[in-house]
Parts: sequence; structure tokens; C-alpha cells
Amino acid sequence: MFKQRRRKPYYFTDDSVASDTVISFCMGGLALLFELIAVIASVKTAGHVPGIIGVMLLSALILSVVGFIFARFSLKSQKGSLGSKRTSALVCILGFVIVLVFLIL
Repeated sequence: MFKQRRRKPYYFTDDSVASDTVISFCMGGLALLFELIAVIASVKTAGHVPGIIGVMLLSALILSVVGFIFARFSLKSQKGSLGSKRTSALVCILGFVIVLVFLIL
């Protein structure tokens, strides 16, 4: 009586963006978020931050390095545009440089 339609499976990946690029963006974004939280906590406590902020900066450093490695892998992929791949690498490099500036200061 009623004809059942088969639904097409929906995939969350797209050929327009490489999956390594998305991972690199997420890691770089998390690193920048951790650094922003560290700056806000430092301003709020007048420089007397707890030890967890140092751990957050160390994890931001690790996230930015690993994100840059994923960005390098995405440059070798055929999927996605070159602009998004370069932008994800720049986000990770920016996070790395900010952490290095914090460590030097």
C-alpha cells in the first residue's frame, strides 16, 4: 500500500575540506582558547595564577604542535582547497608563537 523510501545515508565528511584540515583547525582553536583563558585568569588575579594555568599553556603548546603536524598532512591530501589548509597551519603557528611569547615573558 505505502511504498517505503530508502533514505540515503548522510555523511558528515565532504570532499571540499580534508579531514586533517578540520582536525588541525579544532586543535589550533582549542590552543587559542586555552591561551585566552590564561590571559583572562592572569588579568583577573593580577598575575598570581594557579598552577592549572601553566598546565593549560603546556597543553596549548602540545595542541598547536600536533595541529601543525595534521596541517602538514592535509597539505599532501588531494581533498579541499589550499587556502583552508594554509589557514589551519597559520592558526596552529599563531598558537605556538603565543605560547612561546608567554614562556619567554
